[in-house]
Amino acid sequence: MKRSNQGRGMFYSRDSLGLHEMTPGEYVRWAQGKAKDLGLTFEGTPERIEKMIRTGRSVDGDIFFDYGVSGNVLTREGLNAMVEQALDDPSVSHIFIPRRDRLARPDNPLDGVRLEDVLRVAGITLVFMDKTCPPHHKGRRRNPADLIMAMLDYDRSGQDRRDLAQKIIYAQIRLAKLGFSTGGRPPYGFRRWLVREDGTRVRELMEKEKVRMPGHHVLWLPGPEEELAIIRRILEMLESMPAGRVAAALNQDGILSPDANRLRKVAGVLSRTRGLWNHTTVTNIARNPLLLAMRSYGRRCVGDQLRFDCNGPRELTDEDYRTDRVSDQVKPKVIRNPEANQIVSAARFEPLVDPARHQQLLAKLDERGGRQRGKPRARGQAENPLGCRVFDMNCSWPMYRNAYNGSYRYRCGLYQQTHGAECSHNHVDGPTATRFVLSCVRQRLLSPTLMKRLEQRLTELAERQSAKQGSEQETARKSSALAKVRADMEKVSRNLALADNADQYRAVAAVFEELKQREALLTRELSELQSSTGNDIDMASEVRKTLELAERLAELANREGAADRAAALFRLSNARLFLAFSPVQLKKQVRNRITGGVVTFGSAAPPIQIHEGPTDHTKLAAALTSAGADSRPSAACDSHECTIGSGQEVESLRNVQHRGRI
Repeated sequence: MKRSNQGRGMFYSRDSLGLHEMTPGEYVRWAQGKAKDLGLTFEGTPERIEKMIRTGRSVDGDIFFDYGVSGNVLTREGLNAMVEQALDDPSVSHIFIPRRDRLARPDNPLDGVRLEDVLRVAGITLVFMDKTCPPHHKGRRRNPADLIMAMLDYDRSGQDRRDLAQKIIYAQIRLAKLGFSTGGRPPYGFRRWLVREDGTRVRELMEKEKVRMPGHHVLWLPGPEEELAIIRRILEMLESMPAGRVAAALNQDGILSPDANRLRKVAGVLSRTRGLWNHTTVTNIARNPLLLAMRSYGRRCVGDQLRFDCNGPRELTDEDYRTDRVSDQVKPKVIRNPEANQIVSAARFEPLVDPARHQQLLAKLDERGGRQRGKPRARGQAENPLGCRVFDMNCSWPMYRNAYNGSYRYRCGLYQQTHGAECSHNHVDGPTATRFVLSCVRQRLLSPTLMKRLEQRLTELAERQSAKQGSEQETARKSSALAKVRADMEKVSRNLALADNADQYRAVAAVFEELKQREALLTRELSELQSSTGNDIDMASEVRKTLELAERLAELANREGAADRAAALFRLSNARLFLAFSPVQLKKQVRNRITGGVVTFGSAAPPIQIHEGPTDHTKLAAALTSAGADSRPSAACDSHECTIGSGQEVESLRNVQHRGRI
């Protein structure tokens, strides 16, 4: 594609924090001057890029800007749009980029060189503040010096991320040991205060307010008494009732939750929270160590350059990476640090609760949440059509639902509850398993012999119901009894008129009232019989409609978004899925894969003895400790080759946050 030297210019930059020597507006002003010197058309202005930052936009005319995106992420909204438009529009001849580290800070310097080559091979000139890179001409050899300089520049930009990570970790360790805040929002009931190095309070900070002042830090201190009173009420209620009931009581009293009316992005859409309490919020407040005037830091390890250790930054190991690939890249995962590797320091205020009483409450919470604490919680009405209906034949345990990559899957419960010490990382994709069981239901329903038996059974039930509702004999009997009662009432009424004294009148009147009540009862029963008989329906037609519905039942349940109908179908048919797993060599790794299984319906006996023992994590851990490392809670594992251990599958065992990975 031929491009003009006096064409159109575009501006691109990436800014992660906005704390550099020049603001984005000053970068655009530099691009304006450069475009004017080169005689290029450029419509960007500093005001437009400032508006882009406020509104969260990445593209505006000739300006492409990714704000708040890390430099090693090479797939960004603004960058992708800039490359696409530059390659498709022949009028684009120059791209203004402040520096190479504003284009990318790649983990591999070659990625940055390749990104430049894509644009320069297309005939585009890259204009940096310190150099200009002309387009590559076809048939000409690349200048080795340019390649070496580009490699060094991108290597240096990547090394800057590593140096910055090291500085941040050391700074946060120092602040944590002194009891100061290391960033983020304070928990419910606490506020941020600007304090001096010795702890002298200066003033309370507003939400999202940032202050950089030498010799000053941020400290979390107790907040309004109204919130502290709610915290004390929560702690008192938790001593005698579960967290779910506590949340329901707070919602009933109209008390707003900590995140009420805050904007939150769910599935990429911003929405305001309703301000309702849930059991997770309640337990997190109760477990907050600040109530005991203690601060903890380093509970989780994050980062792709260096990671926190109580003694300083550490290198990433194999256990810090996910086993699955996302977009052909091995991504780091969040690791939970043991308590011995966390920094615990004293906060600069007195405890808000009685320490001994609070420890007893934490022990109660641990006992209540022994089965479920640490498992991922699904958002909203999450799909779970095969809940408690999938079983691992290797260990006889049910397979629990886990959120996974925007979907869900079922994973061995024994493996999860023993932290990988027992059984294997056996799992099956949730939607795939659901479709498979639905196909089995459809095959079962559409069997000619089954449909014929079903039709016979429905016909029998219909005839029985029709005979019960429209019995002519019963109607005739009721009518005869009613006529006799009315004849007796006529006789009694004549005797009532001929009574000689008060005693005779009362005796005859009592008999008349009894007959009158009998008449009302028979009249009502006869009316119901006549009504049901008069509403007789075509039973053959109803049987045909029911059979047509049965033929379409699996199809209706298999439609997109019909997980509730599929779950109802599985429940009515008592469908259960039993899966067998065996180790399979996959290149350098050995993974367990599905090698067979059984689907049962109705009262059919399961192919294995389903686990009926305790599922509590604490009880299983105690059993493993007492029985030794070679013990197995279920004898079913001994009959299969459970060779895949947790050492070969380093994926998260327990997730604390929404869809998080530990």
